[in-house]
Formats: sequence, C-alpha cells, structure tokens
Amino acid sequence: MASALLLLCASCMVGPDYKQPTPIPVEPFRPVEGTEVNAKAAELEGWWKNYNDPMLTSLIERAEKNNLTLQQAVMNIASFRSGFGISLSQLFPSVDLVGGYRRVQSNQVTNQGSTTQAAPFNYWQYGAATPSWEIDLFGRIRRGMEASKARLEGSVQAWRLSLVTVRADVANAYLAVRTFQAQLAIVKINVDLLEQIYKVNKSKFKAQTISQIDLSTTAAQLATARAMIPKLQASIQQQCNGLSVLVGDGPGPMQDELRNPTAIPLPAKFVDVGIPADLMRRRADVLSAEMDLEAATAEIGVAEAGYFPELSLVGNFTFAASDFSGLGNWSNKVYSFGPTISWNVFNAGLVTSQVDQKKAIAFRLAIRWKETVLKAASEVQTSIGNYAGAMGQMQAYQTGLDEIGTGFDLMTARYKAGTIQLNDVLDFQQEVLRVQVGFVQSRGLAAQNMVELYRTLGGGWETAEIPDAGRDAFEKNGPDMLKSMPSLEQQAQATPAT
Repeated sequence: MASALLLLCASCMVGPDYKQPTPIPVEPFRPVEGTEVNAKAAELEGWWKNYNDPMLTSLIERAEKNNLTLQQAVMNIASFRSGFGISLSQLFPSVDLVGGYRRVQSNQVTNQGSTTQAAPFNYWQYGAATPSWEIDLFGRIRRGMEASKARLEGSVQAWRLSLVTVRADVANAYLAVRTFQAQLAIVKINVDLLEQIYKVNKSKFKAQTISQIDLSTTAAQLATARAMIPKLQASIQQQCNGLSVLVGDGPGPMQDELRNPTAIPLPAKFVDVGIPADLMRRRADVLSAEMDLEAATAEIGVAEAGYFPELSLVGNFTFAASDFSGLGNWSNKVYSFGPTISWNVFNAGLVTSQVDQKKAIAFRLAIRWKETVLKAASEVQTSIGNYAGAMGQMQAYQTGLDEIGTGFDLMTARYKAGTIQLNDVLDFQQEVLRVQVGFVQSRGLAAQNMVELYRTLGGGWETAEIPDAGRDAFEKNGPDMLKSMPSLEQQAQATPAT
C-alpha cells in the first residue's frame, strides 16, 4: 500500500499543463498593384540565389561560418542545454565521498557532578553520504525541467532568427554598396559633362558672348556635383565596413573585394507569400515567443509546489575506527538513513505572491505572443507594398530614361550651335541626373525590399542543421545529457550546413 501511494504521488504534478495558443485569425495577404499574391507556400530555401550574384552568395556563406552574432547564439544554446542538465540532476541523489581524521580529547561528568578527563584517542572515518535527496512528490523539479527544456528550444529558435537576420543584413548591405556605386558612376559622368560645359563657357566668357553670371552658374553646379562624390564614397565605405563585421572580418579588405562595380541584382520574379497561418509555424521569433510562454507556464507549477510539503531522504554509510587499520572492519560500519518532511505552513503569503507573479508573467507572454504574430503578418504585408512601390518607381524612371536619352543629345548639340540658352541646358541636365539617380535608387530599393520580404516571411532556416548543443532539444524527454559534445570552440565555428 505504501509503495502504491508513493507511486501515485510521484505521478502528481501541480500547476497547469502547457497548451499551444489558439491560432489568431488573420485575413490573407492583400495584393498590391504590380504584385500577385497567392496562398501557395513560400519557397524560401536559398532565396539569395535568386539574385544570381555569386558575390552575394559567397558573402552569405562566409557570414554563416564566421558571423559573431551567430556564434553567440550557438553558445546561448549550449548554455541553456547545461541549464536543462542542472534541472535534470535534481531528480537524482547527490552522493558525497567523505573521509577524515581527528584527535579527540573529551571530558566526562560523573553522577556526583565532578569532571573526569578521558584519555585522548584517534578517530578515523570514511564513507559516503547523501546530504538531502528531494523526492519530487508534487512536480516542482519536473516542472522546472519543463521550463528548462522550453528555454533550450527557445534558444534554438533564437539562433534560427539570428541566421535569417544575418543573411538578410548581409544581402541588404551588399545591395546598398552596389546601389551607391551605381549612383557614383552616374555622378562622375555628370561631373565630366559639366566640366566640358564649363570649359566651353569659359571660352565664351573670354569672347564676351556670355556673362559672368552664366559662368558662375556653371561653376556652382559643377561644384555641387563634385561634392556628391565624397559623400557617396563615404557611404560605400560605411556599408563595406558593416559588411565586414557581418562576415567576421575587420574593416578594409571588403572595400577591395567590392571595388569593381557590378549591376544591382534583382530577382527575376516575385516570391510566393503563402498565408498568415504559415508564419506561426515558420517565423522563428513567433516560435521563440511561444517557447517563452511554455517556460513561464511550467514556472507556475514550480511556484505552486510551495503550497505542499517536501519529502527528502537523508543518509550516510561510513566506517569509523580509532585505528587506521580498523577502517576495513565491517563491524566498524556506521550508517543512518531516513526521510525528512518539511512543510512551510506559514510564510505571510510568500507562496501565493510567487504563484501570482508567475501567472502574471505567463499572461504577459501570452499577450506578447499574439503581438508577435500580428507584427509578423503586418511586416509581410508592408514588405509586399514596399516592394511593389519601389518596382513601380523603377518602371516609371525607366520610361523617363528612354525618352530623355535622345532629347539630351539634341539639346547639347543646339547649345553648342548657339540656338538655346545655357540655363536650358543646365536645367535639363539636372533633370536627367535626377531621373538617372532615381532609377538607380528605386532599383536598389526594390532589391532590398525583396530581401526584407524574404526576411519577414521568416524562412530559409528549415534545412539548416541545428548546432550540436540543440540538435536533440526537441526530443520528448529533452536532450541526452550523457551524449558527448564537441568543444565550445568547435561548436561556435560549425557552419549551419543546408
């Protein structure tokens, strides 16, 4: 009967069992003019390869291997794995090996009240002791294990989020470099043209066919155009330095790698976005928020266990003798073993406050999970609109460029022939420059907005190999803490193979 009662108590765990949050109803993503939105599941694996840019692919692969944020996320997983091991260890007894020697002198009191001094003696002892082994009657330890396991799973999701973010950050920085380089090339061409006009006007001024005002106007526009060059060069340098950090390098070499400009890459087609419900299964930040909620729910049970008594087993088994040779004598054994029950029956509301605190935390995290889901859906819808807007701008600028090309050549020829005024040429040149720069900026923005759409869809991590410390995190009973693990240095340097 006693054994059956113990088994029954051992299966009891106070506190609520975790239940997945009810899916939030979110309407399907709306199409924006210039895009086609459908419910087909998004194909996000290796999305950066859609840009058909070998340099971009190479940079992302380097970041996957060397990015320091990713390495910190890996170490975070290793830390939470150890945290689960700490929780698991509390289910088992802690056994200490003890041994010692003492020289003892004691006094004895007789019946008459006088004190006699006994002869000093040696006291040798060795053995094993279990200071206190808590029997998890009400699930305090097991709820703690649930919380630790959820945090470990959450750290894996945080690593996945970092992976998605790092890839997107590398792509955005690279596209920014190519965009600034394209703008710089346009500005340099414009400077060359303005220098030619200035030389012509200088000759005309000497011949007194134009005024000082006309010459000064040309000089001012030339100076303005020249001033744009160092600003764009500084922007390129800034993006290259940021890109260097993302791939785990110091500043400098990246500028040499990307010195030769190339066209701004742009995916050939719009990505399928799926339905909002997909985000709850794919967005790592949503999954991480859910793991936080699961851990907080388990912590309620840990706190509620404080309402109930704790049963502990205490014991020791040693050999004790006055002579070292007697330690091997079985008759010199000394042992004690037995249960201890402790029940905190008054604590001025401490346990109730702890339970209420944990419930409030769990409730807050449930709200945060909902907020994360809604933000995820909002970010996707915003990214769709931003991409469509940039593509619309680019197409409008492209139409303008097609029409401006022939007009500019004709106006330059007329000015040299003296049939139109200088101001007309300069005004037209500035319009050409604005359209050219606008086209480049809109193309770069469209490319970056597509990256942002890939990021907000949250994919690309599905086939990435989880770091060693988290590879068995999602097993039903948690990770195998007896499994041999690579060194921390090896874990940090491991590349998330796909």
